[in-house]
Amino acid sequence: MSLSHDEFKNALSHFASGVTVVTFTDMTRTGGLTVSSFSSLSLDPPLILFNLQKNISSHDPLLSSGKFTVNILASEQAELSNQFASGKIDKHELIQKLACDLGHNGVPYLSGTLARIECDLEKEIDGGDHTIVVGRVLFAASDDSKHPLLYYRRKYREFAD
Repeated sequence: MSLSHDEFKNALSHFASGVTVVTFTDMTRTGGLTVSSFSSLSLDPPLILFNLQKNISSHDPLLSSGKFTVNILASEQAELSNQFASGKIDKHELIQKLACDLGHNGVPYLSGTLARIECDLEKEIDGGDHTIVVGRVLFAASDDSKHPLLYYRRKYREFAD
């Protein structure tokens, strides 16, 4: 029995997820990308993970930077997610335009997010056409007054209490 890419992607679209933007700074530029494949990994030590597509321009700079911040987006930040997902927008210029503050790890973080998790790169693991990125958490902050931006069946969804 053969599984098509479309069948696989459609089945996966039925898993609701939060939306994050991972920001990073390499030697010369800042960058960021939208990531929905984010998860906690370990409490002791504090580790998180996400999957990074190998053929995107952010792949090598993010890994070579050795540090990054996971920005968990709030419900009103769908447009920000779209901007960081677009291949037509210079993410360095976008971060400059947003006037992001620097976190404890020296990486820009986005304002108005639900939470941010600042990390050092702990490990890279081959995952087929993706790299599984494991980060050691150095600092975390959150805003309990906000609701998450959710993604389900290829669309943003509203959080329902």
